[in-house]
Amino acid sequence: MQPLDSSIQSFRRASRELFNAYFRPQPAEFEQAWAWEERFSIVEAELFAQMIDTSNELGLKRYGEPQDHISVMLRQPADFAPIMVNRDVDSGYWDHPLREFTREVELRFVRFFDWDLVAVRDNQYVRVVIKDWPGHPESVGKHALVEAQYATYGEA
Repeated sequence: MQPLDSSIQSFRRASRELFNAYFRPQPAEFEQAWAWEERFSIVEAELFAQMIDTSNELGLKRYGEPQDHISVMLRQPADFAPIMVNRDVDSGYWDHPLREFTREVELRFVRFFDWDLVAVRDNQYVRVVIKDWPGHPESVGKHALVEAQYATYGEA
């Protein structure tokens, strides 16, 4: 496992556990759920900077922005995996007809993603930007979701 892959996997676990244990709103606090989520976003961005950027000296952008220096690749031994590509570029609709990707696709890390931001988090998906896809050049620049179990991370 590459050092960057290990660091990002550790960040995924730390982010998930920190939110679930300390920032996830309890039923009595649900009217303040979005305020808790906003507070967590600040902490998560700093956690990313301290666990990934500082230790790897990559000069990364703020967590949640496309990271030009972090490549997301298909984990061995898989030759393909499911992907949900955004309908537009970054509209929140994940219904583009492309449903699988292979090793030919070049992806850049954006953030971890779960459908419900105030429920228990698993960081099930990796949100990425498609940097290059020779077989589907129309998809370049679009955001996409890849299940974290299929992803590995390296320096781009």
